[in-house]
Amino acid sequence: MTVTINQRNILRELAKKQSEIAALPVMAERERLWYDLNDGKTTHPLVLMEFHGNESEVFPELYCSDPVLREIERQMTHNIYKHEHFKDDRVIPPFIKLPIPDTFLPFGWEPETIKSKNTNGQESIAFAFKHVITDMEDDFDVIKPSLFCVDAGLVQANRQKVEIEEMIGDIIPVKLEFPSFQFSMPSPFCAMMGMENMFLALYEYPELFHKALRQLTDDYHAYIDALEAGEAILPNNDASVVYWDSLGYTNDLPGADDLSGPAKISDVWGYSNSQETIGMSASMYNEFFFTYMKEISDRCGLFAYGCCEPVDGIWDLCLSRLDNLRKLSISPWCNEEVISEKIRGTKICYQRKPFSNFIGVDDVFDEQAFLAHIGKSVKAARGCPLEVLFRDICSVRGEPERLGRAVELTREAFKRWY
Repeated sequence: MTVTINQRNILRELAKKQSEIAALPVMAERERLWYDLNDGKTTHPLVLMEFHGNESEVFPELYCSDPVLREIERQMTHNIYKHEHFKDDRVIPPFIKLPIPDTFLPFGWEPETIKSKNTNGQESIAFAFKHVITDMEDDFDVIKPSLFCVDAGLVQANRQKVEIEEMIGDIIPVKLEFPSFQFSMPSPFCAMMGMENMFLALYEYPELFHKALRQLTDDYHAYIDALEAGEAILPNNDASVVYWDSLGYTNDLPGADDLSGPAKISDVWGYSNSQETIGMSASMYNEFFFTYMKEISDRCGLFAYGCCEPVDGIWDLCLSRLDNLRKLSISPWCNEEVISEKIRGTKICYQRKPFSNFIGVDDVFDEQAFLAHIGKSVKAARGCPLEVLFRDICSVRGEPERLGRAVELTREAFKRWY
């Protein structure tokens, strides 16, 4: 790690600013509200805003060149900017998060991508995978054992922690983070062969597909066993990330002080989704993907599910069987009224993901149409713990103030209809 005096000064000033924000009384109040929400209470709906487009369109420029330092700079810069401009319900923590560097590579295959370019010739955020399977039977030898690496004893993570503490530890603590255990069943197949070939393979070679899924599931089990044996899992019932982009505060999982030994996967949040399978029936999804996914999700303490896929059609046969389900992504393609009836009265959080086009595509931000869109969701979610989580916004059309305004309008919808 190369640290210049200028980079050190930049990080220290950011650390001071984040520490000041984290000490504001409103942060303690937000923590309480997040505990209530994730514990299944309908005390108060919450809103989080995220931006996943070109960072230069919204966030201040970064200066650190070292990859580790740049991520720390990005974390603090974004925390400060989001607090000052988004003004959502995020908790700015009184510490710096340092993720544990564990990795899992499905089938041992390193994806290659083809990047698209904008009209100005610069690379865009869009890409396509270079597929390596054309025919499942002919190319089955590509399906190899998954590779994973565990930071046993947190040696590597603690080494980085000490290095960062030497720069800013006297201003703000550095805390190792184990985000929710994230995994996916269909994603590796879709990346390796493309969606059309994946769907054809399910029909043409069901036994081979089951064989591959069995291997992937067993590999995930082995990875979890290695994480536990290596004591590389930490409690995440606090400001830790629950994919995608939510927060883990809950009293229904143990904290570090509640454990008599190293944390297990049954002590933490898990997460998965299955966006690639929306073109199949619930029964086919259950047979080929959900049953395997449930083996892994059942090992987690609490579970969050979904991203862009509609979940109402697979609730009865599949998702209703997840006893530890606590957050459910309700995308723009989901029937909100149907799914709200299914989960109302449970502890499951109605995690609404609004339509992003109002902010990221439309030339003019139509505030009335946007308010009506959010209002429909708020009305549907009455009686459910409600989290409105803005994601997949890839542009602000040159108007970053749209992000903060969307939060204001969402809060207006809360006041009117929740």
